[in-house]
Amino acid sequence: MSMRDMKKTQAQLKVLSKRHTWEILNHILKGSKYITQIAEETKIPYTTVQHRVTELRQADLVVIRNEVDLTSGKAIKIVGPTHFRLVLTPEGIIEMMQAERGLTLRVR
Repeated sequence: MSMRDMKKTQAQLKVLSKRHTWEILNHILKGSKYITQIAEETKIPYTTVQHRVTELRQADLVVIRNEVDLTSGKAIKIVGPTHFRLVLTPEGIIEMMQAERGLTLRVR
């Protein structure tokens, strides 16, 4: 596993372990939404949704499109699902732990 892949997997695991992440992901699987919609429909505070969506985007778990609301003329961010695959093997866990501790990468 490359260092880049390790960092990506760690980022994905981290954000997936946080409160509200699964609820947000489940909500946008039904169709892309803007952050305000997600917050209102899930009853999750707006700032929490905004922060979690940023983390999800950085981990390549959602996509964000910038659009303009036709009625208000304001810029909005549309959050949509992306296809991702998370592969976690015992060997991969060993590699990530060794890399985190600065040890030599060696897998049996």
